[in-house]
Amino acid sequence: MSVSSLTSIFRTGLSALRVSQEGLNVASQNIANVNTPGYVRVEIEQSARSQLGVGGGVEVSNVRRAADRFLAAAGYTAEAARGESQARYDLLSRAQSYFGDPSGEATVFAALDRIWSSFTNVGLDPSSTLRRNETIQSISSAFSEISRLATDVQGLIAEADERLAAKVTEAQDLITRIHALNGEIQYSRRVAADTSGSENAQAALVDKLSALIDIRVTPQESGGVHVRTATGGLLVGQDFATLSYTPSGATFASFSPISYAFSADQPTNFEPYLAGGELQGLLQARDVDLRGLADALGGLAGELGDALNATHNRNTASPAPGELVGRQTGLLSGDALNFTGVATIGIVDSGGALTRRLTVNFGAAPPRIDVQTALGASTNTFSNSIGSFASALNLALGADGSADFTDGRLSIRATGGAGVSIAQDDVGAGGAARAGRGLSHFFGLNDVVSRPDPLFFETGGSPSDAHGLAAGGSLTFDVRDANGRVVAQPTFTISGALAAGGSTWANLVTALNDTTTGLGRYATFSYTTDGRITSTPVGGYTTELTNDTTARGATGVQASGLFGIGVAARATRAVQAEIADPVADDPMRLALGRPDLSASFGARIIETGDNLGATALARTRDETRTFAAAGMMARQTTTLASFASRLAGEAGRLATDADRDVSGAQAIAKAAADRRADMEGVTLDDELIRMTVYQNAYAAASRIIQAADDMFQILLNLGR
Repeated sequence: MSVSSLTSIFRTGLSALRVSQEGLNVASQNIANVNTPGYVRVEIEQSARSQLGVGGGVEVSNVRRAADRFLAAAGYTAEAARGESQARYDLLSRAQSYFGDPSGEATVFAALDRIWSSFTNVGLDPSSTLRRNETIQSISSAFSEISRLATDVQGLIAEADERLAAKVTEAQDLITRIHALNGEIQYSRRVAADTSGSENAQAALVDKLSALIDIRVTPQESGGVHVRTATGGLLVGQDFATLSYTPSGATFASFSPISYAFSADQPTNFEPYLAGGELQGLLQARDVDLRGLADALGGLAGELGDALNATHNRNTASPAPGELVGRQTGLLSGDALNFTGVATIGIVDSGGALTRRLTVNFGAAPPRIDVQTALGASTNTFSNSIGSFASALNLALGADGSADFTDGRLSIRATGGAGVSIAQDDVGAGGAARAGRGLSHFFGLNDVVSRPDPLFFETGGSPSDAHGLAAGGSLTFDVRDANGRVVAQPTFTISGALAAGGSTWANLVTALNDTTTGLGRYATFSYTTDGRITSTPVGGYTTELTNDTTARGATGVQASGLFGIGVAARATRAVQAEIADPVADDPMRLALGRPDLSASFGARIIETGDNLGATALARTRDETRTFAAAGMMARQTTTLASFASRLAGEAGRLATDADRDVSGAQAIAKAAADRRADMEGVTLDDELIRMTVYQNAYAAASRIIQAADDMFQILLNLGR
């Protein structure tokens, strides 16, 4: 045997030693990481070596991860669905828990029940100050409970916004690190070094990113990966994307979009690129689910307050109050009056005897106030404007009182210790009505529930009324596509001809509908017969008012607060509605009687023991009302009790659906992870077998080398 043959044997044996040693190292690495989450098993690939066409042993041609890109892709999709559903469930389950057990005592349902019970109890003895105080407390407690519930829900909206900012920061960190590892992997490839460690680290980061954003991953020939959103937005390539988000710090603000820029591109809205993941779940909860719940709570507070006010305004306190100061209507003196039917206003002396009767006939031509006293009768006419009516009313009261309409509020006062009482037939039966509400009810002259802005949004106005909005005020909208993603945030400003004196609501609606300077591309606005401004979506878009800097004359009421445009205007009713100050300050202002203003002059029409008004208030619970659509609650005709129950049911449904979604998503994600682990994970038994194989191979290679060495020594000895 020649020396060259022995040298070849040595080289072959050494190559076998190196490969076996590398195999042992890889198997040891796999075993060490058997419990490392996301670790993918590493394998060596062997190939025969040759020199000048002659076999030269074996070599490690590649150290590769046992990754399956298709199973990984399925895992990314499943993890994004799990992240999205989990984010929603975390918030919605807490929102539902805030409602509490419907059968419990410390809930909004129990508080509402206590209102109706208190009306029944005070009706048994209307003169009892104790029972009056208990009734006032029950009303106050109910609205406090609604406010607490609404505040908690709005707190969840703010929390979702804060969590969104944190998750965007986390996603940006992952994107940056994935891109950095791309560079490491590509460099290692160029110098023929082992890339499996960097690839495993990168894969773990990609797995984390998939829970935040629904992504698609493409391996690159030069090493590393390209990462895109499921809808195609590039996150990691030769460069990497920059994501940023600043929380608004407010519940119903115009939330800024998530900023997205790639390389030197101009930042754009990232939300249209989202199709899943925690970011999408937080956006869905913040902008749709929780907002809808907050809107519905505002609807409950508004309808409850309006229903109690409707009945309370048909009642009279005992003794009759010397002054009735109305709510903030947001209306101007020049607005059309637009009342129909008949209302009666009475002035009573300190003993409750009728001294003056004013019969307001809005349907007459021209409308008039017929004045009757024990000394005679007279008539005052007025035109179809609020200011004209207030002036005529002031004149008709004569020496017994006065009236005025100032900065959106109607006030009626009696003089000399007398009191004011207002009565009317039911709306629809000849009683005075504007937007379905009686005279006292519409102007809030004897409200038991109040709010700084209007509690209801049917203004009953005319499109020809001057809008009265100050020049420079603006309305900012979020425009969302069919998937609920913000695609535009236009601002509409009161300027130009629209800011000129005499410009009307009709002019405003026309300007809003302009497809160039308004929002006509996204919605069609209209002025309804009951005096609201509403919008109808165009092209699958929805518009949501998010900021309002308008103010209507000296009333200070914004356009959104007047018409209920935007969630903020509607939902804040749940936080702001409370017992009216006059009633809270004086339990005798709780109106529990129903006087007969058709009685003869000098007849006592107000009695402290009159409980007809208390009985009417108790019946409010079961009166059928038409509830406007509010958030998750569709327009419906039902009772207050049923509406509250349905609202709680909707909150429970949201949480249940979210729970079902997260359970299903978790099951799918686990199945995808298990399938992937079966293919990519470490099995101790398999690795121990590989170690045994490599150990035996190492021992065999050692023997070959030893045998070759023995032969070489023999050859050396033969030559001596």
